[in-house]
Amino acid sequence: MSNVHLSWLKRLAIAAALVVVGLQWVNSRFVIVWQNQNASNPVVPTSYRAFHSMATGLREGRIGQVDLRVLALPGYARPISPSTPYERLPPGAEHGWVNFYTLDVGYSFIVEAARLAFPALPDNHLRALALQLVVDAAMIPIVFFIFSQWNIALGLIAAYLYASNQVFFDLVSFPFYYFWDIPLTFVVLGAMLLAYRRPTETTGWLTLAGLALGFGVWLRGSWWPLSLFLCGVAASTPVFRRKLLVPIIAFAVVATPQVVRSSLARGQLTFTTRSVWHVAMVGLGYYPNPYGLGNKDEDVFELTRQKYGVNYKYEDYFVHDQAAKKEWLSIWTSDRRFIIRSFFARLTESLQGSRETTVQSFLAFSNRTYRIVCLLSLVAMILRGGEKRLLGVAAAGMHAIYVVLTCLFYIVTLAYQGVSEVTLLILFIGGLEAAVYAIERAVGQFGSTRTLAPDDQVPLSAR
Repeated sequence: MSNVHLSWLKRLAIAAALVVVGLQWVNSRFVIVWQNQNASNPVVPTSYRAFHSMATGLREGRIGQVDLRVLALPGYARPISPSTPYERLPPGAEHGWVNFYTLDVGYSFIVEAARLAFPALPDNHLRALALQLVVDAAMIPIVFFIFSQWNIALGLIAAYLYASNQVFFDLVSFPFYYFWDIPLTFVVLGAMLLAYRRPTETTGWLTLAGLALGFGVWLRGSWWPLSLFLCGVAASTPVFRRKLLVPIIAFAVVATPQVVRSSLARGQLTFTTRSVWHVAMVGLGYYPNPYGLGNKDEDVFELTRQKYGVNYKYEDYFVHDQAAKKEWLSIWTSDRRFIIRSFFARLTESLQGSRETTVQSFLAFSNRTYRIVCLLSLVAMILRGGEKRLLGVAAAGMHAIYVVLTCLFYIVTLAYQGVSEVTLLILFIGGLEAAVYAIERAVGQFGSTRTLAPDDQVPLSAR
């Protein structure tokens, strides 16, 4: 068969494989979105309404401000029907804009982008959901492009696994910032791989990673330690060392306004205004305890109200969070064994993916088996060296830092599986690449060292 025919058949096979991946994406997303959004009570986190309110204020230059008067309106927290918009104030009505510090405010920018991109949809959570689905679909060619740098087949496998991963299609099915950790992690680690592979484009790809990390710290405070770690990985990589100035400047330009905003709010250098001690108290309530702690926000609100006389403010938990911190430290002083035991229990279950609130990655693997395979894959990527070692160390380090820090204050449930799940998939694909390399090398060595049979050693002229 000629090379032309082989090339044509190869392209046809790739196209057919991409169609299969696309069908898998459509099938998985259609089912889960139908389940979660085609109901009288759609799955929309309560805090979404605050971000939607903030998005409406961006056009007036109100960054990170929420309109309390709108949030107080009946029906605003949950639309009467999918066609009901959130903004229901009549023109000229009084507003109650205040700064919102309870959560990081980066998601409001995404909500506003969705409002601009899908004006034909009702001005509610459906626009944000539509943007998530578009980005999620775009991740298929992005994931394929990243891993096809090693091998076309690996790119196709990675794209299919992305479409099949239950964490990814669960998180995309309801509108909130939880989903956005997924594309951010892929973009950052993918950009680092491409920066290594393409020396003439290193600065550009690293700059893209810096911009993504800069936006990440607006989205969630946990991106600060991840950014610091990845900067250290880049600085320790010789091919990156002399090209970090522009990426670092790009990161600083995007991230600095968030630091300024947080620091002005707290009167000292602060990287996030998010209430971590409130979350830490909720985390302690995940297991039976003698302190009457439960794993609900309302339990902690009631505790600080009764014990410290603190009533929380919706837009800023700061006073309540300080009371929660005092209570946490009080328990630490009197019973640190309980806190340590709670932390290691949450860490163990999070690392193993065995928590009942943790979604299984793939039906073919238990979460524990999948993680063992990923650990072996990390070893293989380190042994492979070069860009594989770089990507393996970056992905594994992100996974460890993210899971440990999350468990210091909480636990890795579905809402917090985005970063950790992406890093696991990257390690898994890296392990497949190492396995393919080992097989090819073994076959090659076998072919080159095969002992000739007696008939093979006789020259044709002598036969």
